[in-house]
Amino acid sequence: MSFLIDAGWLLFKILSVCGLITALAGVAFFGWHFVRINAHAARGESGEVPSESWRGPGARLGLYILAGGVAMSVASMLLAAALPSRY
Repeated sequence: MSFLIDAGWLLFKILSVCGLITALAGVAFFGWHFVRINAHAARGESGEVPSESWRGPGARLGLYILAGGVAMSVASMLLAAALPSRY
């Protein structure tokens, strides 16, 4: 039984760290696409932000990656609440 509890806490730590890394990667991916499209639009005559920078495929994928990271973090919190104490 102790082995399963230790494995559960290890899974908690892995989900927590991987969730944070994935969420930050999603923010970086979204930001890269957002800035790239806005920089390309700034070269034109129009000074407005194109809707593709918010709703384009790159931005959408970045938000999906961010949502995956948040889901892993929430799963790690639920797992920590369900597991008994280590001590």
